This record gives sequence, C-alpha cells and structure tokens, in this order.
Amino acid sequence: MPKNSFADDTFDWSQLLSSVGKHPDEVHFMEDLSSELRLILNGVKDLNKERLQLKARSQQITRDMEALKNRGRHVAGRIRSGIKTQYGLNSEQLTEFGMNPRRRRRIKDAIAEREAVAKVVDSDPSS
Repeated sequence: MPKNSFADDTFDWSQLLSSVGKHPDEVHFMEDLSSELRLILNGVKDLNKERLQLKARSQQITRDMEALKNRGRHVAGRIRSGIKTQYGLNSEQLTEFGMNPRRRRRIKDAIAEREAVAKVVDSDPSS
C-alpha cells in the first residue's frame, strides 16, 4: 500500500465524503461506510492536533530543561569558586568536593622537563 501523507489522506477522504453527500439517493447503500469514514476522518484530525500539541509541549520542555541546566551550571560554578576561596587553591580538602587542588610540581620533574626541552632545541636542525 502506498504511503500517503496526512494531508493527502484527509483531503482525499473529505472530497470523497463530499461527493457521496451530493448524491445520497444514488449511493444510499454506502451510508454506513460513509458514516464510518467520517468518524475516522474526525478521529485522525483530532489525533493529529493532539500530536502537534504534544510536540510543541515537548519542545518547550526541552527549552525549559536547557535553561535550568545552564542556571545549574552557573550556580555550581559559583559554589566551586566559593569553596576554593574558603579553602584555598592548594588545599587537599578540595578533593572532597570533586575538585583538584593546584599542586606544585616536584623539582625533579621540573629539571627533567627542562633537560628534555633543551635536548629538543639542541637537536633542532632549523636553528
């Protein structure tokens, strides 16, 4: 069966019912089916209207959720900032709040890094 759009089906059914209504004496034997098709047409239109309303509501809910999430991120950032102010950037207590304290690099690591950079600079053929 071919797949028709909602508009195509409802237009076709409306035209058919209109045509049948113009000739009631000639197609009186189709009265029951015409009534059933009219009920189906009304039901389909009502369901489509409800579907569109739900889609609009879903989109509005999505926008509201995004706004709340953005506000939540902002407030959480302010709380984190306050905690860092209270305990300091280097405090190990920051880990209790899910934040990493600023740790000093060990001297051995710093010296090893400088030596590695010096080797790369010395072996660079473009200099």
